[in-house]
Amino acid sequence: MMRLLLQNSRRLLSVSILTGLLSGLSGAGLIATINLALNQAPGAFADLAWFFWGLCLLMVLSRVVSAFLLVRLSQNAIFRLRVALSRQILAASLNRLQELGPPRILACLTQDVAALAEAFRWLPVMCVNSAIIAGCFIYLGWLSGSLLVLVVATIILGLSSYRLIQGRAMGGLRMARECDDALYGHMRSLTQGIKELKLNDARRAAFLTECLEASALHYRRHYLNGMRLFIFAANWGNSLFYVLIGSLLFILPAYLGEVNTLNLVHVELTAEVLRGYCLTILYMMAPLEILVEGIPAFGRAGIALKKIQALGGATGEPTPGTTAARAALPRTPALELAGVLHHYAGGGDDRRFCVGPIDLTLQPGELVFLVGGNGSGKTTLALLLVGLYLPEQGEIRLDGRRVGPAGLEQYRNQFAAVFSDFYLFDSLLGFDSPELDAEARAYLTRLQLEHKVQIDNGVFSTLDLSQGQRKRLALLVAYLEDKPFYVFDEWAADQDPVFKNIFYGEILPALKAKGKTVVVITHDDAYFQMADRCLRLEEGRLFEIV
Repeated sequence: MMRLLLQNSRRLLSVSILTGLLSGLSGAGLIATINLALNQAPGAFADLAWFFWGLCLLMVLSRVVSAFLLVRLSQNAIFRLRVALSRQILAASLNRLQELGPPRILACLTQDVAALAEAFRWLPVMCVNSAIIAGCFIYLGWLSGSLLVLVVATIILGLSSYRLIQGRAMGGLRMARECDDALYGHMRSLTQGIKELKLNDARRAAFLTECLEASALHYRRHYLNGMRLFIFAANWGNSLFYVLIGSLLFILPAYLGEVNTLNLVHVELTAEVLRGYCLTILYMMAPLEILVEGIPAFGRAGIALKKIQALGGATGEPTPGTTAARAALPRTPALELAGVLHHYAGGGDDRRFCVGPIDLTLQPGELVFLVGGNGSGKTTLALLLVGLYLPEQGEIRLDGRRVGPAGLEQYRNQFAAVFSDFYLFDSLLGFDSPELDAEARAYLTRLQLEHKVQIDNGVFSTLDLSQGQRKRLALLVAYLEDKPFYVFDEWAADQDPVFKNIFYGEILPALKAKGKTVVVITHDDAYFQMADRCLRLEEGRLFEIV
């Protein structure tokens, strides 16, 4: 975590640490001043008043500055971490993201980042209190170096025993974090499968008890085991300080008297030293308790940071975008798939489903229909076509040039698509046309959505629509993108005959007339005559329908 902060701003971190140390020294100075005042006769310590108030002001100001700088630094780090992680996810290949699964990614973006944010909220408090403890140690050493050894030995004993217990506590927290991925998966099933759960009480009961409750119970058990050990360790360490104070008041004076009588060592335990040690130890207990309370937050943050780093390594390094990658080609080029092949892993390598090898050439302005049974590989071919899946063999050529890793972003940018599992954003992102609202309103009217949806500054008034209406809105967005290539995956499956006629009889011919290359995955054989070519995919192999 400190490396993460140093990567953001060494200067801010250095200044915050220095001001925190100044705050700690000021706190120790206040204890020394109070102890000096208590050792003088009443009314004889007026000269210490200005020094006391000055230290109070210095402690408050330095603590405020240190805390503010650390809060700013930690929030900058969280911001950059969120953006960097989002960039890595956006840059990762689609099949790699599908392997990781949405629950793991969502848990990382929400739970793990929240754990880091919580630790960073603790960081200013931890730094200020660490500085106070450091200042108290300096004062205790000034009072009596010999007694400081006793205090340090007690603290080392407390920390050593705490570390032993902490190891087991961290194991519980790590197990609790592992349960988070499964729990997020069940939460996702709860929201997305609510209709199916409501229709079947046996399924609903089994899901609640066997999936959701079981994962939640596992998480609770591991979390409570870890936190129970943390709480025990914290109170054990706290009790050692009361033992230390009791030893200073009731045991050590008699023991030191016998030792001094034998002339083995000479340790002077005056009332001033004794009072100073007791006051300082009592003053240190609160900062130490805060430090101990904050350790579980840093433990969870450490686990979360490893999860985030693992996710970042799993998704790969982000590929920087360029202006060229975002710009569409001025014309529609020819597109060729030469020997393209992609595997899906099944129960074993001998059962892997293979799409390809595919040899396909799409000419500019061509309208191609792709048909095939369920599981034949149509959607996989579409994902290969748009560059979301990378071919394991063969190559893709655009305008006669091979599409390599360096040109993949630019290649993907030539496509607009509406997939069967499309996602609809609530605004028109990435458009810069001044006439955008007017164009969108015209298409809303054409698709008979103007009575349901309005648009203002590129923002839709609602997305609370039926599936068929949402698909029409997604079609509108794709049409406005004005890309050279269009891919529609079963777009008409949720439409009534009126809108099927509009799609096949008006939208597709309009795209073809504009020189766009369009690939439509469909089962509507009544409209096959409208295509320039009809292709069939069977068990991963592509054939042309004559």
